[in-house]
Amino acid sequence: MINRVVYNRKITSIVLEELLIVSTAIYSAELKQLSQTGDRLFDLGQFETALNTFQEALKIVLTSEQQINILNRIGLVYRRLEKYDCALKYLNLALQLAQEIGDQNRVVMILNDIGETYCLSIEYTSALRYYAQALEIAQDFCNLLGMGIILNHLGEIYNLLGLFEQTLNCCQKSLEIFHKLERKSELDKLACQTNIATALYNIGEAYLWIGRYTQAKEILELTLAIRQKICKVTLNKFSQTTDSLDKNILHNNYLNSKKLSQTNQLLQQEKICFSQSIISQYRAELANTMNLIEKVYCHIGQQQKAEKYRQEKLEIWESCGEKSVIYNTYILPFYLRFPCHYA
Repeated sequence: MINRVVYNRKITSIVLEELLIVSTAIYSAELKQLSQTGDRLFDLGQFETALNTFQEALKIVLTSEQQINILNRIGLVYRRLEKYDCALKYLNLALQLAQEIGDQNRVVMILNDIGETYCLSIEYTSALRYYAQALEIAQDFCNLLGMGIILNHLGEIYNLLGLFEQTLNCCQKSLEIFHKLERKSELDKLACQTNIATALYNIGEAYLWIGRYTQAKEILELTLAIRQKICKVTLNKFSQTTDSLDKNILHNNYLNSKKLSQTNQLLQQEKICFSQSIISQYRAELANTMNLIEKVYCHIGQQQKAEKYRQEKLEIWESCGEKSVIYNTYILPFYLRFPCHYA
């Protein structure tokens, strides 16, 4: 009798373990789909819907790592909606969890996100404080990518504050880091070139405002050439990525569609919106670069060339359909920023 009870308990334990495994797998699959869908909605500019999707995902997280990912996402959506207090609330929750589990790379990323949020809300002192914390940790753990990105952000703020020598110091270091990463093929070439362009842009802007116009023109025209090349390759790169995302995400979203033609039409519309959403960032950066080159030519008395860049700049700003943000941060689309859900 005792043996039968023990046996039944073992069977029950095994069944419960199997149920737990199945349940965990179901929740993980649902979380993955919600995360992917939210990422895509964010990259398409549908921020309120993305926020609701991530809020649903937050209800079913199973691990601290998953919770950090979703809290981070929610914070970034609120930031895009310019609700900076809400953004900081969620980013700080994510930061606290990342610190508790000792994920230093994630700590660096979130500190950087908090710094960006303070910068966008024009609280530069707070932004500098968080960037400094992020940079210190990145240096301690030899996180070269984190160091390079943070140094670029510091350069942007120093330009805004008129501390141009500090900008030159930070962004020269950032350039060295991204050239090193590019040589070693330790980072996607597009990401390297984008961050190199950001560092050059900051350096060129600093040269402009301290009156070193020849150097400013040389650096900014190099920046423009790099950014033009980035724009050419981006649409092709992202169109290939959307094809793979269609299979993983949109197939699930439109699986029950009764009319295949309607489904294909929806897919095509989303592809177009997705490409436009991503490329607009790069085009805005092109226009910002032209804006500075225009100023350089005005200062050196070449009004005809200045007018040429002014017209090109205005055409791009108009085509972007929204105000151009001078804050020149490279922001990865969510499906690239959080690649763990696309493995």
